[in-house]
Amino acid sequence: MAAGRIGADVRALVADGVRVVIAHGGGDELTAWQAARKRKTQWHNGLRVTDDQTRDDAVLVFRGLVAPAVVGALQQAGVSAVGISGPDGGVVRVRQASPDLGWVGLVRTVNTRILDDLTTGGHVPVVSPLGVDDHGSLYNVNGDDIAGALARATRAAALVFLTDVDGVKGADGEVLAHLDPVGAERLIGDEVIAGGMVPKVRSAVALLGEVGRVCIANGSRRHALRRALDPAGGGTQVSGEAASL
Repeated sequence: MAAGRIGADVRALVADGVRVVIAHGGGDELTAWQAARKRKTQWHNGLRVTDDQTRDDAVLVFRGLVAPAVVGALQQAGVSAVGISGPDGGVVRVRQASPDLGWVGLVRTVNTRILDDLTTGGHVPVVSPLGVDDHGSLYNVNGDDIAGALARATRAAALVFLTDVDGVKGADGEVLAHLDPVGAERLIGDEVIAGGMVPKVRSAVALLGEVGRVCIANGSRRHALRRALDPAGGGTQVSGEAASL
């Protein structure tokens, strides 16, 4: 689990006085959960259609399975991790993304008070990808969108998207050390950047100018977080400067 591999890095950052917030996903786990119960996963424009049953499954999987596993791995590494989700204290408020998607939410606002209280006390919030609307209804939210919204609201010095590949690959199949907005859209248009990497890249680009640094890196690598926070380290650094493609 990536949380276990980055645990030492998180512990070191907290010891140095850095306030760390972790947002996790769980789409693969949700798909597997539904498949095991012979429930079909439906997609619309690349997003999961979330009906009543799927929303209930998402809450159970994200809060009941994924979050405890992440928190447990971090605790084992000596990190005081605390699991919360978007609806807790109204941390993440959303609106419906589209009637066609059902209970899928787009982030409207982030209440940072609980995050501030936890991080100033040396704790690490682990936020599940759920949100709540003004009527108290729960929504499934894309994990990358949650991460981006939290980074923007907290004015983060850096945001690291940890994934299962070494970074964003160019047309030649090699990992790009740097990526700029124009190059990103070109690669997306050419379908070089595709699948789950698209929302990560677009979230990263959208945060330029609001978050100090954004990096996409492989969470399975040793000291992946430490390396991603080093401009000369691993992964793909997303910036406004033109990069060679």
